[in-house]
Amino acid sequence: MQDSGTQSENLQIPLESVPEEPDEDSGQNLTTLQREVSTPNVRIPSQSARATLVRTPATREKTTSPLVFHEEDEEKKDEEKNILITEIKPTEYQEVQFEVDVEQGEDSFSEEESVELKDLVVEPVEAEPKEEDYDTDLEIEEEAFVHDTSGRSHYTKICNQLGLVPINYFMRHIQDTELAMRYHGLGPSAARAIALVLKDTITLEKLDLRGNWIEGEGGEAVARMLEENDYVTDVCLADNRLGLMGAQSLCRMLNTNAGLRRLDISDNGFGTVEAAVIAQALETNKYLKVLNLSHNRFDEQAGEILGPAIGANDILDVLDLSWNCLRQKGAISVAKGIKENVRLKKCSLAWNGFGPEGGAAIADALMTNNSLQEIDISGNRLSADVAIKVAKAIMSNDNIRILKMGNNLLTTAGAIALAKAINESESSEMEELDLTDVPVEFEFLRIIEDIKAKRPNFKVVHGPILRVGNTTEDLGKPAIDPNPRRKKDPIMVLDQHIVVNDFRLLDILKRYDPDNSMTLEPQQFLAACEELAIPYDRAKVEEAVKGLVDQKPGNDQGRIYFGNFFDQDKLQEHIKKYQEKTDNET
Repeated sequence: MQDSGTQSENLQIPLESVPEEPDEDSGQNLTTLQREVSTPNVRIPSQSARATLVRTPATREKTTSPLVFHEEDEEKKDEEKNILITEIKPTEYQEVQFEVDVEQGEDSFSEEESVELKDLVVEPVEAEPKEEDYDTDLEIEEEAFVHDTSGRSHYTKICNQLGLVPINYFMRHIQDTELAMRYHGLGPSAARAIALVLKDTITLEKLDLRGNWIEGEGGEAVARMLEENDYVTDVCLADNRLGLMGAQSLCRMLNTNAGLRRLDISDNGFGTVEAAVIAQALETNKYLKVLNLSHNRFDEQAGEILGPAIGANDILDVLDLSWNCLRQKGAISVAKGIKENVRLKKCSLAWNGFGPEGGAAIADALMTNNSLQEIDISGNRLSADVAIKVAKAIMSNDNIRILKMGNNLLTTAGAIALAKAINESESSEMEELDLTDVPVEFEFLRIIEDIKAKRPNFKVVHGPILRVGNTTEDLGKPAIDPNPRRKKDPIMVLDQHIVVNDFRLLDILKRYDPDNSMTLEPQQFLAACEELAIPYDRAKVEEAVKGLVDQKPGNDQGRIYFGNFFDQDKLQEHIKKYQEKTDNET
């Protein structure tokens, strides 16, 4: 056993054996070490004066610590050459006295010896430096998160999920109040992506997806969007092949959406089955004002289904059922529904093949419906009898302002009946009468002139003007020039023929013919024209006179026969009366 003096010089105390500062409440009781050692007057660092950690290179040649670190074997020194070691700077110490009992052994101390710890050397530990151990003046700029309120990033993400190419037009106009994407070839998937984005928008008011063939799947997606978005007020899904699935989805949406006011689902191939779904929606509708169901395949049975629903609806203002095949019983049912409706203001039933029966039902509906202001029954194979019945309804209904009955077989008699009803009804508010392609005669034009004298803004559209009516009563009647006011020239030359439009010229010609031979020389005829003192095209008249002289057979003297002018005495008498009336007005 070595003596205690030698042991004290080579004393090594591991870090684990350094006692912690005693707690104030524990009465400074020290923790038991591996060996119970009591050494008087030993100084250890206090808790208030902890050692300061300093980084030093592992490859330094000498240590400045007064205590030299001794390794047990030389191999460890080689391994630790490139390892950072940590030393503890000398710091203030306070003296703490405690006793250490040393047994007789190789590593024990004598009782009289005191050990003064000036430096404490810690064994090096292999550890990699962490980022937080280094100080730096560089600020790491984190990417700021920007919330995309426009929905473009959301749309791009949805397109990536669905395997679609984003539509640039939609992304440019995604925040517009009106979005029109007609005939863009969207299809069901693209329509679904658009609907998912528009679900959260608050700027869109009008959406037009006409002609994109989104089919039932796309229609369902748009319907779900409208169930959550009440800001859209006008939607057009015409020509999209929605089918039964689309019709069911949209009608279900109408029961929950409180913002939609206009819906166009025309030209979607709807038939009798879809008519039943739409009829149910019409009966329960609470918000929709305008519904377009035109250009579908509603037949007679569909008309019978839709008729009662139209009568039960008290919300719609505008209904368009044109270009369907309602016909006969279906037409009568729809007309009955219009008769019972108390809110509808505009209705289009054009090109449905109503026929005389359906037309009579419409006339009956107009007799009692006081809310309807505009009705279109063009192209329904209506006859003159229907026109007369409608005329009677107009006289009792003062609210109708626009009546469209063009492209029907009304004849001139039907047109005259309608014009008379409008003219004789003092309280009528009729503003427009549309009789496109319906032929009219002079009597109709005369009545229209009377109407315009009372209502300058009255508008009328009609077909060709006939010189005589086209009914059986008109057979044998003399033809009447319907537009005498348009012929201002006293002499008109048409294809080398002279037409006299002034009765005064005939009186002048008689003065140049004292023997009543009804013939004149060309110079006399031209002199009579000059005496008339009304502007005319002299060159054309001279050419026409020359032609008349040459064409007259056996006219050796070159005289002009003007007896054929007197064959129009009735026309000249009418022109005279018309001119006298015009002169009095001026």
